[in-house]
Amino acid sequence: MLKCKPIIKAVLALTLATACGAEEPVQYTDEDTESSTTTTLKRRTFNFPVKVTTSETGLSLAADATAFSVSLTDCVSTHTATVTETKAYLEVYEFDRNCLAKLTTFTLNSKTYTPKVGSEFDTWLVGDVATFEVAAANPADELTVTVVSTIANPVVAGGDIHYQFSEVTQGDTETLGEAVVRESATLNVNGQAAPNFSIAQVELVDITADGNGEFRFQLECNNAVTGTGVNILCDDVALSSIYMALAEDTYGVPGPDLTDLEDIFTAAAGGTQIDMTTDAFEAGQGTPVLANGGFITADTGDADVMVLAGTMPIVTHPNMVFVLKSGPSYTWFYIRVTTITQSDDGP
Repeated sequence: MLKCKPIIKAVLALTLATACGAEEPVQYTDEDTESSTTTTLKRRTFNFPVKVTTSETGLSLAADATAFSVSLTDCVSTHTATVTETKAYLEVYEFDRNCLAKLTTFTLNSKTYTPKVGSEFDTWLVGDVATFEVAAANPADELTVTVVSTIANPVVAGGDIHYQFSEVTQGDTETLGEAVVRESATLNVNGQAAPNFSIAQVELVDITADGNGEFRFQLECNNAVTGTGVNILCDDVALSSIYMALAEDTYGVPGPDLTDLEDIFTAAAGGTQIDMTTDAFEAGQGTPVLANGGFITADTGDADVMVLAGTMPIVTHPNMVFVLKSGPSYTWFYIRVTTITQSDDGP
């Protein structure tokens, strides 16, 4: 009887071929051994660090995520694993194929984010994008997450698993009533900004020669700011990293998405940066006083007064969005100015 003697071939598909033509799975062991009937290979594994971050230095969420869970699936070796921030690396076999490192949940600012139904990752490969959300949040609390780097196919040494998120948050909607506008009084708008600002006040300060409204915004940190001068922070977000833009609201429900917000800032040449020497205030400063500190945009005619670009008369273009941008994160607010209707009651 002819005895089949095993012959090792190129291990591109992780198989061994015998002289009789049958294929057998590669066997792994911690020792190099040989016998007359089988050949085994010493196992080599590589460690891939896992991180879930924002790339922007302005947002010290380097944080990045304070907790996360990543699952290893689909490897042809059938090896699987699940790791968290307490063991932030995955071990994988050299030359293994089709391995996917799937981010399933992460925690940021004490809030837990999971994949949004209908907006999950398609491929889990570099460049793939998904939306993660806080379940049942109202208004919606969503993060856009991108695969920056992942396990090579087939597995080789080096590299890491890196997911990067950016934030888009909607503040509350406020209507500026006609009586208040007519009297040029101070107008109040309350809202929740990201990561932790609220709008303390909005003032209509002038109307341009084109009929556009000029607005002065005052934003207060929801907790006392830290740092001084050009280094003021609101909950770890550097005020110097914040840019602002005002745009006409043409987005309908549910409002501008990430692409729309990026386009707004492209059209605004990157937006208007907070002037740390004149606009930023420590706790208890500003006029009116910002108890927790924050920033106040400039008055009429100055470079950073908020006004719609082009000819956008306030009467025919009363609906706007005010947007804050810090790195990849955005907060936007509906701003509504009610069109004045002439009354017969007189002053």
